[in-house]
Amino acid sequence: MPLFAVLRRVTLPVKGRGTLLNRLLKTGVPVACACSGRGACGRCTVSVLEGAPALSPPDAHERDVLGKSGASADARLACRCRVVDAAALIRLTTGYW
Repeated sequence: MPLFAVLRRVTLPVKGRGTLLNRLLKTGVPVACACSGRGACGRCTVSVLEGAPALSPPDAHERDVLGKSGASADARLACRCRVVDAAALIRLTTGYW
């Protein structure tokens, strides 16, 4: 799957299955998370730079958490979204740095 994380101007391919959080962590990309991926803390927020339509749509809980935090329109919770279009290019960056 062509999923890439952009860190300090370096682009890394992300492999694996599951949520974005699981895939990023398995690849070695640092993502903050204080709630073990339950979508409660909002710390795993990522900015989707390209390919947002290839991700699962945000559910009501994700929209609520992002809305309360004042996140930007391109923000997603890595623990709540999955890749739904394996052929699409997705580029994102984490707020960890």
